[in-house]
Amino acid sequence: MTRCGYGGKEIYSEWAWRSLSEWQALSARSGLPIFHPTGVLWVHTQPSELVQASARVLSRKNIPFTLLQADELRRRFPVMRVANDEAGFLEPAGGALMARRAVQSLASELKANGVTFLSGEVSPIRREQGENGALAAVTTKSGERIDADQFVFACGPWLDRICPDAMANRLFVTRQEVFFFSVDAGATGALPIWADLPFYGFPSLEGRGFKVANDTHGAPANPDTVDRRASAAGEEEARAFLARRFPSLAKAPLSEMRVCQYENSSNGDLVIDRHPGLDNVWVVGCGSGHGFKHGPAVGSHIAELVAGTAKPRDPFLIASKLRQQDRGVQ
Repeated sequence: MTRCGYGGKEIYSEWAWRSLSEWQALSARSGLPIFHPTGVLWVHTQPSELVQASARVLSRKNIPFTLLQADELRRRFPVMRVANDEAGFLEPAGGALMARRAVQSLASELKANGVTFLSGEVSPIRREQGENGALAAVTTKSGERIDADQFVFACGPWLDRICPDAMANRLFVTRQEVFFFSVDAGATGALPIWADLPFYGFPSLEGRGFKVANDTHGAPANPDTVDRRASAAGEEEARAFLARRFPSLAKAPLSEMRVCQYENSSNGDLVIDRHPGLDNVWVVGCGSGHGFKHGPAVGSHIAELVAGTAKPRDPFLIASKLRQQDRGVQ
């Protein structure tokens, strides 16, 4: 899901909006769609400070949105049950990113333009490996040495293992279940991607089914050994939500289930910072379930850091990431 409403977290609204045009351009160049412009709808109880703050930021940034009252929600999206004290925050420019396809397409473009890709598992780096405060090379577990002037480590849920001096006990990997129900796109009409926190979901895209997921952080997980089979309890929870919000879909057959992971920081902010002890190493991660949409803006910022034309920014500093979770970004 790519959307710009982040309450008062203006940097994320700005970066999501900047990134959107890059995603649209990549989608246009690719043979298959990478961005589906469905719009994004937040359903909330009134009043909502998160929505009010989002509206203020998006207004300042000239990012389009529409506020919908309960009657209008019912008229536009009859598949949805809406209470009288509820309202909607609709971002018409938002939509769905096909993440795997986006990465594959971008990698193909980069390779065609002369970028070299090396595949291997890198051994952890530590500050004592530094020479005059800089890392000269990394070594793969197969023994290959890779020398460079600058290194960027963006290792997802393995970031704390690869950069333990920087991220040990600062990365919280959680197990997240996702369910798809056999519901044709036509059955949900004009329904966009939706968020009714803690649940969120997609209408059926490319025939995959109606997606329902719980954004609540799941149990701690090891990305190498986590059980990738979704639970009966998770399905029951998803169906209970459907019965409340989308009652006509509550008994739809289950078509697919997935288990993924979030790699969370203590507060939900990304990490984009210099390694503490290795001046030529940059540590990037803690997507916290919302990072992918910002990819183009994040990449631009990292390039500026590496080139020395920008400095690390406060929300993304390693020092601000505690060893106990207190989630502040949704």
